[in-house]
Amino acid sequence: MSSFFLPVALSFLARYVLATPVPIVTGTNLPSNIAQLAGGGLPNQPGSPRVSQSGLGNFQLANFLENLESAFFQEGLINYTQWGTGGQTNGVSNMAVVSRIAAQEEVHVASIVGLLHANGAQDVAPCEYNFPTTDEKSFLALGNIITTVGIGALIALSDGLSTTDPSIEATVASIIPVESRHDAFFRLTANEIPNPTTFETKISAIWAYNLALDFIVGGSCTNLPSSITSLPVFPDLGIVGYGAPSFATPNAPGKLIFKVGQPTMLPQGWNSGPLYMAWVNQNNVPAYTPVTVDGDELHADVQPGMFGIAFAALTNQNTATNVDDLTNSIVAGPLPLPFS
Repeated sequence: MSSFFLPVALSFLARYVLATPVPIVTGTNLPSNIAQLAGGGLPNQPGSPRVSQSGLGNFQLANFLENLESAFFQEGLINYTQWGTGGQTNGVSNMAVVSRIAAQEEVHVASIVGLLHANGAQDVAPCEYNFPTTDEKSFLALGNIITTVGIGALIALSDGLSTTDPSIEATVASIIPVESRHDAFFRLTANEIPNPTTFETKISAIWAYNLALDFIVGGSCTNLPSSITSLPVFPDLGIVGYGAPSFATPNAPGKLIFKVGQPTMLPQGWNSGPLYMAWVNQNNVPAYTPVTVDGDELHADVQPGMFGIAFAALTNQNTATNVDDLTNSIVAGPLPLPFS
């Protein structure tokens, strides 16, 4: 995804940020200053909830994704000392906001690790990451994408827990608005409306995993549990010829040219029949637009009326009515696309 998608991510015209690094947390080791900086520490409710085997597998994936978010903000905070000299968004110090986001992600990681350990389950060690950020602008642009992916994955986790472990669903659900506030900040730094949608967009756990892989150094993840290694990996989907960096316009999005990043991963006969670009946005049934193949390029209209960040995926069907069923028929993708 990243090689084609980066020009779109850079469309967020962010202001400069100055921030200070937050101590890196491993496991449940939470330095005392983290809770103060984050606006609260680990939950202090007595005991630890019992989690089903299915729920533990989902929390291991959540650990995997939160590790990435935490590493992204840690790396950005370190780089800020070289990138810029601070700034404000709507009169609030960018340094204060970004530092708090980083600390909150540390608390989220420690909370999940503590829950896994209390249930005798393996936690997930951080991998090595490669984030394509070179300045504050690219960092804040990519922060919006990564945070939105995390929100979509948390909605899926909360949805699954409503069936397997309803007693802890509310705790997970309480993280979602915190992540949404992070995302609102990123949009404000780009001079965009901070509340672009009426509903957040749920994605599948498999989609979240595939999107995370774009930032992970190959072979750097060690001793991953089977709940993660058993997930399927799809070819990347990207766009070409996007033009000047900008948000796409929901009322007149036009046509995009897509490209598959690893064509050798495409299944045999993938283009033997009709192809569609599936569009997932908010709490809506996936929409589909026809795809025309031109050499190694895929031409498709963008579904009108999408806001915030929508997810596009190449598929060979147009009947799946939810993101989980759609995931089972993915040919390549997904790809996040920002809209005004």
